[in-house]
Amino acid sequence: MALIADEANISREGKLNVLGVFDRIISANFPMVHPKMVLVFRIEAEFGDNGRPIPVRVRLLDEEGAPLFEAGGEIVAPMVEPGDFATTHQVFGLFGTQFERPGSYRFVVNLGDLPPHETPLMILRAPWPKAN
Repeated sequence: MALIADEANISREGKLNVLGVFDRIISANFPMVHPKMVLVFRIEAEFGDNGRPIPVRVRLLDEEGAPLFEAGGEIVAPMVEPGDFATTHQVFGLFGTQFERPGSYRFVVNLGDLPPHETPLMILRAPWPKAN
């Protein structure tokens, strides 16, 4: 699971709280700067993943595949009993992201050697007149 929102946090109990999920931003002016968004994704671990380090790479790409944001690191899978599973949530905050033009953008999350997960984000030109 991955989504884009205005805000997200993880409680002391491990609950994910998300506010304002969206998949498009509308602006009358370009380039435009979006003040804040968060990418949230959930990772599930099973018994076979116990203690295994998992490389993580997160990118925001434009239509040509050029990165606007990129972060990487490693997550160590928790210990899980046979037949059980564990989840963990990751929250990436992006502040002041600039979009040069309208178009189709996408967040791409790579976890180890699993196929990448893509979350689309549309940046649209507003139908109303440009702001002065």
